[in-house]
Amino acid sequence: MKRNAYILLVLLFYTLPFQANAQNEIWSLNKCIEYALTQSIDMQKGQISIDESRINTKQAKAQWQPSLSFSTSHSINNSPWIPEGLEKSNTSYNGNYNLSAGWTVFNGFKRKYNIKQQELQEEISLVNMEEIEEDVKLAVLTDYIQILYATENLKSTRNSMEVAEAEYSRSKALFEAGAISKSDFSQIEAQYIKEKHLLVMAENDLVEAKLNLKLLLRLDPNTEMDIVAPEITNEDILGQLPGKDSIFENAMKARPDIKNAELNEQMSELKIKSAKAGYYPSINLNAGVSTGHNSSSDWAFKEQMKQNFGENVGLSLNYSILDNRNRKSEVERAKLNQHSSSLQTEQIKDNLKKTIESAYNDAIAAQLSYVASYSNEKAAEASYELTKEKYDLGAKNPYEMLNGKNALLNAQQQTLQAKYTALLNIQVLNIYQGLPITIE
Repeated sequence: MKRNAYILLVLLFYTLPFQANAQNEIWSLNKCIEYALTQSIDMQKGQISIDESRINTKQAKAQWQPSLSFSTSHSINNSPWIPEGLEKSNTSYNGNYNLSAGWTVFNGFKRKYNIKQQELQEEISLVNMEEIEEDVKLAVLTDYIQILYATENLKSTRNSMEVAEAEYSRSKALFEAGAISKSDFSQIEAQYIKEKHLLVMAENDLVEAKLNLKLLLRLDPNTEMDIVAPEITNEDILGQLPGKDSIFENAMKARPDIKNAELNEQMSELKIKSAKAGYYPSINLNAGVSTGHNSSSDWAFKEQMKQNFGENVGLSLNYSILDNRNRKSEVERAKLNQHSSSLQTEQIKDNLKKTIESAYNDAIAAQLSYVASYSNEKAAEASYELTKEKYDLGAKNPYEMLNGKNALLNAQQQTLQAKYTALLNIQVLNIYQGLPITIE
């Protein structure tokens, strides 16, 4: 008895961990988005760009500081022919030491504008990160809704398959009993085979939809995944949308590509100022100390270092009178770049307006399609139930009953497609406006 109890405990010890690991991880939409943002290669590359721009800003600000450098040189000289009577070594050793400092007092405000450009570039990198984040959210949202659609479609197909299987079993028994003809039974059997095929396709669609999301999240394709399926009500699908003008106005404030375009316009203005700074002179301050020693000297090392010690300080002004039109060309190119940036901003705004117009129309069309499909589904369902009752009573033939069922299946499919198309378009409009995703 004790031995059996011991074996039972050992089996429980080894099987419980496997049972725990076998449970699939539950993924909500927010969890998928958060995980995708941490795993996205584009997000990681965007962070590198941010870090690099911060380094460039620090380097630009450091240009206000003076430079300080130390240099030393050492040499050995050999003189094979020494005049007679001179008691000197043929070989001598020389050492020189220099400490120099420099500072740009004025360079036409180039440092000032360079710092502003680097700070602006840092902002652009952050906005680029927002744009990447938005793209990741949209990709996850699309794949997630596709899984919701595939899941509900599979459920509907499985329910229909169960009904078809029961009808097939019933018809087979009637056929074997001689109650119905082979022609009638063949129609029922063909419908049953068709719905078995539809079930396989629905299962495959769900597997493929999950695989797409796994790849997007950079998960192992063999990872088991269960999706939180929120209840989608008619209010979620048919809620009144704000006006197009309101959506566009909100998008203008929230969209990262609009912010990016405006920042690039500011950058082009700074480049004009930086180019014009080339017309100013530059003033530089330099200072340094130096000393040295020579082994052939009669003075001691310490005395040589003292006697050879020297100091220097200088102020230099540089101004290019003729520069082969370099400065003027730089200013003209900067102005052209500013005009190009302005046109780019207008183009991005126009594209955004077209995108919102299209997304808004798609959302409205999907809502109307859902209403029509839902009504058609209810009508097809009522018609099928009536036809099925008459078929069971022998007042309808299998062809009429199956036509009614296929019409119902088509109506259900159209309703599902319209439902999730409307849901996706509504959420896309929310993303464009900088609003949170409301599927949870």
